[in-house]
Amino acid sequence: MNAAMWNYNLRSSHVFIVLLFILSAGCTLAGPGNDAPSPKPPMWPDQFTSKFMTRIEAYGDKFMKPGIVYYNWKIKTLRSDFIDWCLPLFDDPHTFNNYTCSFLMADGNMYFVNHTSSVWQENECCMFAQGLGTITPDWVKNCQYNGTAMIRDQKVDVWWFPGTPDPAKPCYGYWDRIDDHVPVQFFGLASIGPAILDYDFDSFQTGKPMAPMTKPAGGCSQECKPSSGQGRSLFDMPWPSCG
Repeated sequence: MNAAMWNYNLRSSHVFIVLLFILSAGCTLAGPGNDAPSPKPPMWPDQFTSKFMTRIEAYGDKFMKPGIVYYNWKIKTLRSDFIDWCLPLFDDPHTFNNYTCSFLMADGNMYFVNHTSSVWQENECCMFAQGLGTITPDWVKNCQYNGTAMIRDQKVDVWWFPGTPDPAKPCYGYWDRIDDHVPVQFFGLASIGPAILDYDFDSFQTGKPMAPMTKPAGGCSQECKPSSGQGRSLFDMPWPSCG
């Protein structure tokens, strides 16, 4: 993918994933009460690696694209790779999205990384969201508990993000396995409709991630901007209403 196409697609292709972590970090917002007895909220391990699959409801049941998340709270860093496909939230869904990309939360900021090289440090990089740092391991503690469910033959606890008006129709949700709190699923509404991250609980591994977790060598201090100059800021995007 050439630089012009990449620049045009930056702002539009990752807002759902950015929103995931904005909501996770911002769960302290006031929300409706819930009568379900709440267990102790889970905590993420300080260090882990997990594969996941991205699903977009509008693209049908056969649409599944791989990714992998690396989390290292000891150095306040999170890296998510989207392999051979980037989320096309505001562009034509069939345009400019079949390439590998990442976002990296480090140094209290979020960076977008385009995999233009086989060497991580040589990839293109820019500042995607200044001041959006890595979420803490205990981010679920301020979310709303909504009982249990079965997902992919796993019994899970159900956590809604505060502000959800109808527990049967969540805007954003998180499911983790009851017995060991391994992540199972994340659901969120994007401009193209429901989007889901299915975590591969069999691949979930605690311990220091093996992937590079530092910023690539060049360009990370420059703000990500569409080449057309007509892009909107992250917080101006037209999100759908809940319910």
